[in-house]
Amino acid sequence: MIPRRPRHLRRILAGAVVTTVVAGLSVVSGPAQAATPTPDQQWAAIQSLLANIKGRWTDQSYPNAIVNGMPSTALLGNGDIGVTSAGSTGVKTFLVSKGNFWRGNPGPAVAPVGGVTLAAAGGGSGSTNLALGATATATSSHPSFPPSRAVSGQWGSGYEGWVSEIGKPQTLTVDLGSAKTFTRYLVRHDSAARPAETANNTRNFQVQTSTDNQNWTTIDTVTGNTAAVTDRTVASRTARWVRLVISEPTQGSTPDSQQNPRARIGQLELYGPGGGPGGPGGAFLEEQNILRGEVDTTMTIGGQPVVLKTWLAADDNLLVTSIRSTGTAAVRLEARTWSGATSPMGGFTQTSGVAGNTTWASRTTPSGARWVSRAALASRLVGTNPVGAPTSSGNTARFQFDLQAGQTVRLTTAVAGGGANPADPAPNARSLADAQTGTGLDSLYNQHVEWWKQYWLRSYVDLNDDVLERFYYAAQYFLGSASRNGKTAPGLYGLWITKDDPYFNGDYHMNYNFNANFYGAYSSNRADFALPFMDAITSYLPEARRLSVQELQRVKSDYVTPRFGTGGIPGGVLFPVGISPFGGTPDTNYWQQVGNSLFAVVEFIRYWDYTRDRSYLQNRAYPFMKEVATFFSRWMEYDSATGRYTTWGGPHEGTWARNPSLDVGMLRYLLTSLLAASNELGLDAGSRPLWQQMLNGLPPIATTTHNGRTVYALGDPGTVSDGRAIRPGDNTVNLEFIHPGEALGLNSPAADRQRAIDTLDAMNSWGQDNSFPKVFTQAARVGYPAQSLIDRLKAQITAKTDPNLRIRDEWHGLEKSGATEAVNNLLVQSDDGVVTVFPVWPTGRDASFVKLRERDAFLVSSQLTGGRVSYVDVTSEQGRQLRLRNPWPGRPVVVTRSGGGTVTPTVSGDVVSFPTQAGVTYSITSP
Repeated sequence: MIPRRPRHLRRILAGAVVTTVVAGLSVVSGPAQAATPTPDQQWAAIQSLLANIKGRWTDQSYPNAIVNGMPSTALLGNGDIGVTSAGSTGVKTFLVSKGNFWRGNPGPAVAPVGGVTLAAAGGGSGSTNLALGATATATSSHPSFPPSRAVSGQWGSGYEGWVSEIGKPQTLTVDLGSAKTFTRYLVRHDSAARPAETANNTRNFQVQTSTDNQNWTTIDTVTGNTAAVTDRTVASRTARWVRLVISEPTQGSTPDSQQNPRARIGQLELYGPGGGPGGPGGAFLEEQNILRGEVDTTMTIGGQPVVLKTWLAADDNLLVTSIRSTGTAAVRLEARTWSGATSPMGGFTQTSGVAGNTTWASRTTPSGARWVSRAALASRLVGTNPVGAPTSSGNTARFQFDLQAGQTVRLTTAVAGGGANPADPAPNARSLADAQTGTGLDSLYNQHVEWWKQYWLRSYVDLNDDVLERFYYAAQYFLGSASRNGKTAPGLYGLWITKDDPYFNGDYHMNYNFNANFYGAYSSNRADFALPFMDAITSYLPEARRLSVQELQRVKSDYVTPRFGTGGIPGGVLFPVGISPFGGTPDTNYWQQVGNSLFAVVEFIRYWDYTRDRSYLQNRAYPFMKEVATFFSRWMEYDSATGRYTTWGGPHEGTWARNPSLDVGMLRYLLTSLLAASNELGLDAGSRPLWQQMLNGLPPIATTTHNGRTVYALGDPGTVSDGRAIRPGDNTVNLEFIHPGEALGLNSPAADRQRAIDTLDAMNSWGQDNSFPKVFTQAARVGYPAQSLIDRLKAQITAKTDPNLRIRDEWHGLEKSGATEAVNNLLVQSDDGVVTVFPVWPTGRDASFVKLRERDAFLVSSQLTGGRVSYVDVTSEQGRQLRLRNPWPGRPVVVTRSGGGTVTPTVSGDVVSFPTQAGVTYSITSP
């Protein structure tokens, strides 16, 4: 059990005797106690909080590294480059992807770039795989799975190596380059990397050797194999050529394996006496250090123990692995830089080359009617020189080097390119790699460490709960790794793409998934990390305007055509389900939904709510808000006799309903915010009557009856196309009017909040994968019983946390970070302009938070100890009026300013209110 951290110390601000008047009471006290820790104390507390929150692995199987979704191994990211830890026994691989490396053809999808692999140089003995990197040929091969993949060392979870064409027999031949002696061979069949593919395991084969590639001797025969791995010891054999002669490439246990037999060999490995997996491999430990954004690995390569520290430069596209020998003898290692994917699709072009001591590899996406993207990797050593000249062949360039006992060298890999139709990026990658020196890398490392320190100092929470904190800080780590201002926004799986065919193309799914990546960014005081989302939406707007006119009929032609004909809605915007950078549309379906623009615009509004950045409002948010409002002003049906509006759309994909609750809720948020923004900016006064009319005429949130209780519905009962106004156990779409719609909150009528609580209980969707980023926030926003809510959240975290600390979900990924909003909302919320601290936190549980952000650009810090709030500190960034629910109901409060002085607030009920000045911190305590 991890011991609890010591509570952080609280600082005492010097101050004179304070006198203030609250609710008619004159209160005199000594110097006010402002409890927010100093910056040094904050950093000490953060280091203590994060010290034991690490991903940890003790074997080299790297499960779920190569997947169609988000990997489960150690991950690094700097907002542009994503790095996924992979490899096999004695081999270390880092898979590299880039946020703006998207293929355009045949359809938009994000794709991996390649990777860098560190292994023992071939030709040795002991644990060295003698077949690693050898020349491989075959009787036939699938274009995307050449024989070289069977000896690449890139094998890992999900990996497909050599795949033959259909037919049998098949032969895989390996040229070791010179005669080598081995006593053991391993064949990794298809299900070794893809456990479900047992039908494709090789059934019957022979192992043969030759010294001249003409005359062959059979050294082993295997029949009736069903195992995923064949691991056999044979009499010592010296040969240059080794081949597998495969007579039955599959089990013949399924129609496909019977009718379409293909040989599938993930890896062929050869070892000398005592070598290979299970031999003298040494201890293995890998840790993902989220505090410093690093991967620390202890392993054995070539029979010698090494310690690796791998990190990404904060502002340069540079991957660095420090390699330190802790062994007693020198070892020759090989570094391979390669382009491509471990499960490639056709049409890509991979090349490699050498420039002096720098190796490089590049990848180009398929050509076609849309854009082409290019990316490149370039690697070189700092601290030693290669042994002999580096070489390249096909998609891989390599060099060998000697690592002396106790020596440390650094392997640097630069990444360049991406985007639509760029020039050849290889020169830029080589230039960046060539520019690195030992002193320069030291400086970059210090900048990297400082970047993560400042990231964590933006805000933190201390929950006295290891389970909640483990999720919370890992989720913040994934956000900070995947998204940075000025970079291409991360899609469904962040930056970590390890296959050419990610689920849903890895796109920007507009009906919550893409948005959910950023749900917690604002309240966590990391609002700028959501700006790439705004960039992605803004860049797609020309296409969204076109779609509003030209494709509106595709939403639901039998509804659209009678109302709009073929002209659509000019002046509006329409988003399909899946979009991509560069104006791409990977998923052209609408699923009868017009609310995707609402999902998008509420994030623009939320950024404004939390930052009060007036320039952002005027130049970015407000114009988009108007376009969305224009669309719905024409889409909604207006009854002039009653002044009421009706809107139609799809609450769930493929359904159709009148007044979908999520659309109505988000429309209310949009129109309320649009009117306020219009007044704030002094613009479009003539449009306000229509916007107000729309707001006033919105229908109520739909309700229905379930098990004798009134609950919130997906749309008006009787109009939902599949007949289900509520779907217990399913995604909590019927509560998205609460979050992200902001239409119901802590200060809403108690009956409405209770109806939401009843709906949450009726839905019982706490474990539904789609709901994770929102159901807990929805519950917190309406005041769900605190301990029960915490218990439900912890149960899901405990059941679904992967080794790299992400919430496990095959189909979804980065969106799970959005549930940090729920944790923040347990501690502080702002609803209807009133800030409340610890609104949904059990009184008897100690907790504290520092610099969480609330609406109107307030940074709030507070602490709950022994059932009593110790203090509330609020820093005002924009000088707005602060309204705070009194944490000490019925008791007086003392308000002091940073730098000295006091403030006399007004009190209405239990709400304490006073004007603030930008840049000033206010300490609120009760004597």
